[in-house]
Amino acid sequence: MKEPAVWDAAVCGGGLAGLTLARQLRREIPEASIVILETTPRPLPPAAFKVGESSVELSSHYFGKVLGLEDYLKKAHLPKLGLRFFFGNSQGPFGERPEFGESVFPRLPSFQLDRGILEEDLRRMNEADGVRLMEGSSVEDILIQGAGPHEVLYRGPQGPGRLKTRWVVDDLGRRRLLQAKFGLKRDNGHRANAAWFRAPGRLDVDDLVPASDHEWHDRVPEKRRWFSTNHLMGAGYWVWLIPLSSGNTSVGIVADEVLHPFREYATYEAARAWLKRHEPALDAYLGERPILDFRKLKQFSHSSTKVFSSDRWACTGEAGVFLDPFYSPGSDFIATSNTITLAMMKLDRAGALTSEISERFNRFYLGLNENMVE
Repeated sequence: MKEPAVWDAAVCGGGLAGLTLARQLRREIPEASIVILETTPRPLPPAAFKVGESSVELSSHYFGKVLGLEDYLKKAHLPKLGLRFFFGNSQGPFGERPEFGESVFPRLPSFQLDRGILEEDLRRMNEADGVRLMEGSSVEDILIQGAGPHEVLYRGPQGPGRLKTRWVVDDLGRRRLLQAKFGLKRDNGHRANAAWFRAPGRLDVDDLVPASDHEWHDRVPEKRRWFSTNHLMGAGYWVWLIPLSSGNTSVGIVADEVLHPFREYATYEAARAWLKRHEPALDAYLGERPILDFRKLKQFSHSSTKVFSSDRWACTGEAGVFLDPFYSPGSDFIATSNTITLAMMKLDRAGALTSEISERFNRFYLGLNENMVE
């Protein structure tokens, strides 16, 4: 099929935000020509790819109903038994820690998302729907051209190239190309870091309490705690355990820089020493089992002064604002920014997009982000 001289929308970056935006555009503006430029080619490694596994109800509605993925999510990913928190003395018996969480699955579903599997499948779905996916293409610059079509400069498998597009969306992650280009980055004052790894097999908080403690186990029958996003809470930190459909488990540390300097858990060896001090029951349970990967983010939280423009560009995902290293609200922000971007494209197609409208969208979206930081 001959490619258009000017695309309707170019999505720079094929992560979760860009892939879901392309699917949403295809479903709601089926005649639009859409291209995704993404550096990383397939195949994507399951369960050892990116952080960001946990969804909540808003984003689950977006993935399931808006994007039409409900049946797929039920087949390929795990249901989520809400958020579960363990407070209190981490040095004593685990079964004595105060617990807050669900015992039955809620009526509104949410999911534990295996990002490697999900993004691989979304690429395949988008291509089947007619989205052009340019894998192995690294975006070098985005030229915003005012009334004329914008240009995306990239380097692909065949060398340098450029394409023209009416709309351009930055999903280049923490590179934040448009944010840097226009001086829009904003420090939100949130000083937190994260490190995480994935271990093969099932890591279950139920295993941290002796089977003889029937009262504790009977509170949440059938070992359902495993389906929750489990948080082990302490002063200035939390540790997550998230099950993945690939059969592996994600374990992460999120901590305040002042109380827990990043250097104390910035490598796997340091992270295990940190867990031994702060969450000894989990550290003992992990034992000598191997890990699949180890990743980290220093000062992961960031904000912006603008992410949507009536000049026909937008930033989505981590390329705009970012709060949460495992994406519970992160996917909510993706759902919101993608839906706003789609609304602006529709207004533009109707000749009704104005700078006042885009500024209202910016105030709404950035206000949500700032309220969650506070």
